[in-house]
Amino acid sequence: MFRKFLFVFFCTVGLMFSGLSLAGSPAPVAVIHVRDTIQPVSAQFILDALKDANENPEIRLIIIMLDTPGGLLSSTRDITGAIFASEKPVAVYVHPAGSRAASAGFFILLSANFAAMTPGTNAGAAHPVSAIPLFNSPSESKGKSSVMADKMVEDTAAFIRAIAEKRGRAVVPAELAVRKSLAYSAKECKEKNLINFLALSTDDLVHRIAAANPQLNLPVAGPVTTLDYRYSFREKLLSRLASPELVFLLLIAGVIGIFIEMKTPGAILPGLIGVTSLILFFFSMRILPISFAGILFIVLAVVLFVMEVKVVSYGFLTIGGIISMVIGSMMLFKHDLPGMGIPMGTIVIISLSVALLVILLLRLVVKAHLKQVISGEEGMIGMTGFAVQSFEKKGKVFVNGEYWNAVSTAPVEKNQEIEIIQVENMVLHIKPKEA
Repeated sequence: MFRKFLFVFFCTVGLMFSGLSLAGSPAPVAVIHVRDTIQPVSAQFILDALKDANENPEIRLIIIMLDTPGGLLSSTRDITGAIFASEKPVAVYVHPAGSRAASAGFFILLSANFAAMTPGTNAGAAHPVSAIPLFNSPSESKGKSSVMADKMVEDTAAFIRAIAEKRGRAVVPAELAVRKSLAYSAKECKEKNLINFLALSTDDLVHRIAAANPQLNLPVAGPVTTLDYRYSFREKLLSRLASPELVFLLLIAGVIGIFIEMKTPGAILPGLIGVTSLILFFFSMRILPISFAGILFIVLAVVLFVMEVKVVSYGFLTIGGIISMVIGSMMLFKHDLPGMGIPMGTIVIISLSVALLVILLLRLVVKAHLKQVISGEEGMIGMTGFAVQSFEKKGKVFVNGEYWNAVSTAPVEKNQEIEIIQVENMVLHIKPKEA
């Protein structure tokens, strides 16, 4: 009995000290997982996660685990603003190996209290781009660039300088990533004082931050407890709808679907697909900044493809349609940083495919209209058969391998040859065939 009492006593004391130890242990780390382009959906996800982590009294450090090809400058400003306003320190960690913080991601990386990268990652290439590709690079032959492009570059360069100065990072290499589209490996970023740490894992990063900042009360060794923030199903769906290539395909599918339905009324499926695609496209317009000029160029392209079938242009209308499709595709998204456009290869392949598809469908529709006079019910007029029974007004006849109900204005004898003069509601109007 006494042994049981001692066992319970020591277990209770152990649990008490264990509880005290847990109470005094470092708080967990919040990890916000972002593997996406930087656009309103990903920006809102990061802002919500930052807000929730800041309101959690147990959180001592917030890590944004980043892998992005770039995105929108407006969304980037929202994210960097939220990082600057965070009451708790924020680390941006480019991880795992093979990841990147390109374009918009470079701004977010430099804005963190602690910037870190895994060996094998890269960052940079933050030169702004125009929605009109001709404005994206200066004309070297003339030695000058457009005023609009200059303004865009200067504004973006000032933005990156302000971030680097606030966080005490190297201004010159940061600005060159904007002006010259330079990109750096993880090792180069550390050597150029663009990041604070090279870390192999989340635990390794936390240990390095803890060693350099003991006031944060983070673990300097051992496993790290984390609170992970990941995309919900809704955010994954919205993120897909924020994909430029998918939005482009939705617009094309919508226009072609409606066009086919108008040319072949009652087909239903093309119209349903077209309407659904356009609804999703217009919903995506609330997520991505889309240019109406780009939409009009794409619609014009389809119109030119239609005219190619009805007008003898010797291919000029098709060429014009392809050019219009390419221009509209390049202008469709009003993006200001790389990562949110449509690859030129995709544009060319889709433009050629749409041209071939529309012209082929139109030719099939035209052929169908030309043949419909000699097919169907109208095509039966003038055909002959024979009466299955004798009748004066209504009876059965056999025509073209099938039995039909027939109406005759003159008496008909069994097996007598008859001729069709009219078809109405699947009933044949006949007359005895003259010898």
